[in-house]
Amino acid sequence: MPMVPSNNPNTNQRPINWLIIVLASGIIALLIACILWLKPKDAVKTANPLPHDAASTMPSGVLPSHQTATLANASSVSANADPLPISLATSLPKSLQGTQVDGEIIIDENKQLVVTAGLRRLFDYFLSAQGEEPLTQIEQRVIAYIREHTPEPAASQAVNIFQNYLTYLTAVSQLDKPKVQQNPNVSALDLSAIKNQLRAVQQLQARYFDAKTREAFFGDEQALNDYNMTVVEANQNAQLSNDQRQAIIDKAQTAYIASVNDPNLQTKLTQQRNIDKLLAQTQQMQQQGATQSQINAMRSQYVSPEAVKRLEQLDQSEAQFAQRVAAYQTQSNQILSKLGNVPQAQQQIVALQQTMFTPEERLRLDVLTKQR
Repeated sequence: MPMVPSNNPNTNQRPINWLIIVLASGIIALLIACILWLKPKDAVKTANPLPHDAASTMPSGVLPSHQTATLANASSVSANADPLPISLATSLPKSLQGTQVDGEIIIDENKQLVVTAGLRRLFDYFLSAQGEEPLTQIEQRVIAYIREHTPEPAASQAVNIFQNYLTYLTAVSQLDKPKVQQNPNVSALDLSAIKNQLRAVQQLQARYFDAKTREAFFGDEQALNDYNMTVVEANQNAQLSNDQRQAIIDKAQTAYIASVNDPNLQTKLTQQRNIDKLLAQTQQMQQQGATQSQINAMRSQYVSPEAVKRLEQLDQSEAQFAQRVAAYQTQSNQILSKLGNVPQAQQQIVALQQTMFTPEERLRLDVLTKQR
């Protein structure tokens, strides 16, 4: 699932660092390899998977390739395609052996191809073997798979799109990548370079695919890119107040989640946004001295009563840990004041740590000590 950056400007540094890397140094990989799982609405028949002895569990959110859906105002085609030819199935590269073909080939009642994101997943499934075997061999395998599982004219339509897809990927790989610093930050990111990169990719998409194919293959990626750019621009704009910045990001995030076609992914993104809000509001309320009851009431807007109770228990555990840390620091300072920074003092401090904290807590204590 594509990750959505936090929508809170005060807690957005780590997600934004990830976002910058995706936009700046990984934009080509995102557009080629990042696939948001879609369940097609206008579907009649899907391609059969590999034989059962080569199948494994499908990733979460993927419509199984053998599942049949219905197309509005069309009859359902339920005929099964022949199994994958023995020569093709047994010659799969090692990385694909024992896996189920990901993706689908959808046709309507007139045996016309219905282009979905599942078709691109099918292409990318086989193309993931690049490096293990020549591209020409992969191309032959994909074309053979399509023709074995798809009637005409849908088969030729799918083959044509696949060949255009290969040409498109080659063209994208030859684009100049935006230059980024080793450790980029929001203020240093050159948005104009990123926008030029995205524009160039979109021009290639328009050159090799019609509008319906572009929407099916790249629509969700474009929506995510638009959202990410809005987040970066808002965080770069020093003239915005925190409230104004938050409002812009919230609006963009709501629009992005609403644009996602996969209900499962949409639910996960909504849950992630709620967690971001819960964490941000919890931190703010704790800093303002809110009572536990007030914090619990806020949390109940986002999570179940059971989760609220678990979070309250976690709060109590964290408060107790903080008290022990404070007591440890007081005692360790007393040891250093009395003995000085000598080996004997360090031995007593280590013994104090072992007495007051578990091994896991000592790891946290070490991090806290280095930060102070």
